[in-house]
Amino acid sequence: MNSTWLERVKNNILPVSKEQIDVLKALKEWVYEGDMYDVEIAEETCELCDHPHIRYQFEIVNTINSNTLQIGSECINRFEIGVLDNNGMLLSSEKAKKKVNKDKNKLVTEAKVKSVINSLVSLSKVDNEFDIESFIKYFKDNGAFTPKQLSTLIWRLEKHKINHIKPHFKLTIKKKKDKDQLLELADFKVKQMWDCLSSSQKKFYSEK
Repeated sequence: MNSTWLERVKNNILPVSKEQIDVLKALKEWVYEGDMYDVEIAEETCELCDHPHIRYQFEIVNTINSNTLQIGSECINRFEIGVLDNNGMLLSSEKAKKKVNKDKNKLVTEAKVKSVINSLVSLSKVDNEFDIESFIKYFKDNGAFTPKQLSTLIWRLEKHKINHIKPHFKLTIKKKKDKDQLLELADFKVKQMWDCLSSSQKKFYSEK
């Protein structure tokens, strides 16, 4: 473990642990039980290593005194914080890493979904012709939009200067009719939503 990191952890972990001298022993008192949070703006600081600009917080709990710390997901693996499964059993190192990564991916995915919905809600406030409910329902059910839906959305979002992140707006072309729909769109419309397409979708369109 890097000495600089270790010193930061020592200053943060010892005051809230039963063990007051050996930082490695103190770390063994802590576990991650699965509580995690998206604070939406990356301006928090990891309470374990002092790393700044944390958006996704993972709560670790001291098994002896019940103290808690909000830390970044990387610190759970870096400092070998114990990870519990849904039944409260301690996971092996390999399974622990998988759970932490899975939990973080869940937070990231949920954040992207929320970002899309927030943009749609903002659009509905300035565009009276926009049927937000049908778009949101389709997105929640499918996790993506059809080519025509996406083209309409991107055009309206840009027309009204609504803040949005294009890669969060996913396109679905699993069905033949959706593939045909994409190929029928004018080139400039596809160009407008190009950043929404996955690499395989871009390849499909370019080859056709």
